[in-house]
Amino acid sequence: MEVMISLVAIVVIGFVAGKVGYMNEEFDKKLSALIVNITCPALILSSTMGDTLPDRNMILPLLGISFITYILLTGVSLALPRLLTRRKEDEGVIGFALMFGNVGFIGYPIVASIFGYEAVFYAAILNVANTFFVFTVGNMLVANSNETLRYETAQAPTKREQAHYENFKSRLKRKFKKKVLYSTPMLAAYLSMLIVALGITGIPTAVSKPLMMIGNITVPGALLIIGSTMSQLSGRAMLGNVTVYATSVCRLMVVPFVFYWLFTWMGFSEYVVNINTVIIAMPVATYGTILCLINNRDTTLMTELTFTTTILSMFTIPLLSAALS
Repeated sequence: MEVMISLVAIVVIGFVAGKVGYMNEEFDKKLSALIVNITCPALILSSTMGDTLPDRNMILPLLGISFITYILLTGVSLALPRLLTRRKEDEGVIGFALMFGNVGFIGYPIVASIFGYEAVFYAAILNVANTFFVFTVGNMLVANSNETLRYETAQAPTKREQAHYENFKSRLKRKFKKKVLYSTPMLAAYLSMLIVALGITGIPTAVSKPLMMIGNITVPGALLIIGSTMSQLSGRAMLGNVTVYATSVCRLMVVPFVFYWLFTWMGFSEYVVNINTVIIAMPVATYGTILCLINNRDTTLMTELTFTTTILSMFTIPLLSAALS
């Protein structure tokens, strides 16, 4: 509980920093890019460069529980949305929200804080299946929504505006596909698995020390950004609606606890189950908004779910951590 209080305290500092102007949207974007592309991969790699290597025998069980998790979550994402909304066009977006958590940005720092930095390696293995399913099943869920993109203006877009949007979408789609399984965090995960599988030790301090120092930026940096982002939200955006809150509760509490019980019953080790449960309990993945843009879908519901689950996770994650301890 003390760890989670510390995490919430950093979020509050980020909130205040956003309110007084030390942090803003432009700063948050740059810091986010730094964390995702540099400090997070460093954190993953440094988790395999301590005095002792993580247990190589954990790699296959973690990959196994991860793929089983997302196969089962695929069923959840197809069935449960029908109970959460009457709007057929919203089912795909809600299904995505139920299935995919923000592992790379928020999950790694939370796992490091709860289980120690060596557990980041295990979280990175769990994220392999997450990333694969995001760009296959996740894209299918969003693309199959019937709701088309709505423009902010009442008038139809001009040919110039439409051409500009199509060009933007095309560039975004090309850039997005390149990152499917070869983003820097994923490359770091592959390399870290190779280091552990081959039992590579004795990595020079000149390499491991800088990686550890840079990786240590990830946790406070990510939490400061969360706080700053919350400070920029309007009151209306934070209110949400019944569907948003019902989906958020399922995303953050119901689904993680059901899967915790299921995998415990299946005989997986408590340590593996606990890390997997925390990963499942993360707020909605930010990739959802990008997929909406690519597939000409309205981003309103996805954005509300992302913001709401991020805010609520500041309360649900401590509760989950206490329940697992």
